[in-house]
Amino acid sequence: MSNIKIWPVEEMVQEDEFTDRVELLRELDHWVAAIQRMAASSTALIAPRRIGKTVFLDRLVNTVFFKPEYKVAPFYFKMTREKRTLRKFLLEYATTFYRQYLAYCEQDPVLFRNTNVDLECLVKLKAGSAAGALALERAAIFLDRYNRGNDENALHHWDALIREPEELASFTDTRVAVIIDEFQDMQLCVYDMPKELMDSKDRSDGYGAIRLANTYDRQSQSRKAPMLVAGSAVTMVFKTVMGGPLGGRFDCMYIKPLSVPDGAALLHTALKYYASPEQTVTPELALYASTQVGGHPYYLYSLATSKCSGKSFKSEEEINRVIRYEIENGKIYGFWRTHFDNNRELINQDDDTELGKKIIYYFTRYNNQPVDTKAIADKLGVEKKAVAKKIDKLYAADLVYRSAEKFYSFNDICLMRFIKFVYEQDLEGVDEVDLSQQGLINTMKGKFLEMVAEVSMLKFNHEQLPAAWFSAGSGKAEKVEVPLFQYVRTQTVKASASPAYQLDVLGKDPEEERVWLCECKYTRKPMGIAQVEKLEAAAEVFRQQQDEEGLPVPEIRFWLISTGGFTEEVRELVHSREDLYASDYEGINNIFKAFGGNYSIPLFAENDRE
Repeated sequence: MSNIKIWPVEEMVQEDEFTDRVELLRELDHWVAAIQRMAASSTALIAPRRIGKTVFLDRLVNTVFFKPEYKVAPFYFKMTREKRTLRKFLLEYATTFYRQYLAYCEQDPVLFRNTNVDLECLVKLKAGSAAGALALERAAIFLDRYNRGNDENALHHWDALIREPEELASFTDTRVAVIIDEFQDMQLCVYDMPKELMDSKDRSDGYGAIRLANTYDRQSQSRKAPMLVAGSAVTMVFKTVMGGPLGGRFDCMYIKPLSVPDGAALLHTALKYYASPEQTVTPELALYASTQVGGHPYYLYSLATSKCSGKSFKSEEEINRVIRYEIENGKIYGFWRTHFDNNRELINQDDDTELGKKIIYYFTRYNNQPVDTKAIADKLGVEKKAVAKKIDKLYAADLVYRSAEKFYSFNDICLMRFIKFVYEQDLEGVDEVDLSQQGLINTMKGKFLEMVAEVSMLKFNHEQLPAAWFSAGSGKAEKVEVPLFQYVRTQTVKASASPAYQLDVLGKDPEEERVWLCECKYTRKPMGIAQVEKLEAAAEVFRQQQDEEGLPVPEIRFWLISTGGFTEEVRELVHSREDLYASDYEGINNIFKAFGGNYSIPLFAENDRE
């Protein structure tokens, strides 16, 4: 029993089922660490439903809890939609805060998660730290005031309680990260009135609720106890933190679906836990499935647990059959059907219901693209403002998002297919919308190795890796230390008097003023000296561009990646230069697996890639 790791938050997935999110987790880990030096601003996590937001927050809290050197206590409050009075909510919120703060100070994960410890029990505990002792003292003061109070002074009591994280952070050496999930529900579920009055009227849709999120206007500006808030209603969260009393106080961060390689890794893991032993999938077909659902973690989980009769992942046709079942009958269908029903007034009720259906149907043409209201209006022969009005309703229903004053559909091919399934059969005289992913599949094959390199580089953190993985048999003996990159991305470079070059992957190492430039070849043919010369020419243009823009010219490391290996000439060059790495199929496979890949990089049929 002593070897069992107790986490402060019980996660909803297996430990190795948590996939990717390394870059975002690292960024928020840095955000927590920066609170101690008062350098972190309140932030809102924006993510579509079922993208893994709560799982991510659970992992974040479990990560930073065991870093007492940060001296930042995570206060993690999961808001629920239970209707309650402000007085009842006061006690719930205060108990959670004081218990979790004390648990961090004492490094006691069992206390952090033990919701059976009420405030009266908590104040009887002893603390071994000065910060913990002060928290218990202030908890006792709160409890005494609470027991003497009533519904009438609950709001004044709340105004004092909401400042407690900052107060404790001011009087001790332990600051606070105020983390609230489903933040938007604070506007709908708490009532500043006696329970009898709350229960006496219809309180549906938050009628009569106190807009509790607005009361964080002071707290959201705190540097000693800043906030990290998230929610599953994208538009509502965005409006809550960007408008009204909270306007301008929050930075925004976006959680996207997984990358295609990480989605494939998740499917492998999910099948291991949730499917029968004979339910396996090859690396090639796992990538196909991940592409078909856009790397969406919930959809991949739905495939792994699908009740589709005769479920199999042994061919593209079988995978398509399981996906279709899930969209038309399974969990994906149930999820979106419920969402549409909950937003029926916004989605289905129009002056012209048929027109509304047609607009939504044609909207599926714009997966993760700006929605062209004029094109839809011309196609349907209606006024542009009628289309715009409907798109506004879809935005309010979290079916589109807004950026730079344009509406975009979420990057969600399964949502598009659900819409097509629901509406196409009811509409006559409309053109069929093609949602084929074959073009994306072909693009994915061409870009896959670059994606593998990028995903792996994002997870580097000063590890010492075997030189053989970076020398393609050229004989280098020393280990290679991989840096913690500030960013990793594809980049085009061009100087004033040069052609433009596309760098497959560029990684910026801020500590050493160094960049890694990668050239990736996903072929069965060895990479020759011509590709090396091309990369060096691109590097020279990169240096010129930096100089012309008045930026420091960093040191450059070159990384060649080729599934077909390298010519003897290239291997000799790699052996002779310290700034040149080369990873063949075995090398990049080892690197990919060392940083979370649970399958071998596939080699597609020879006629797929030349």
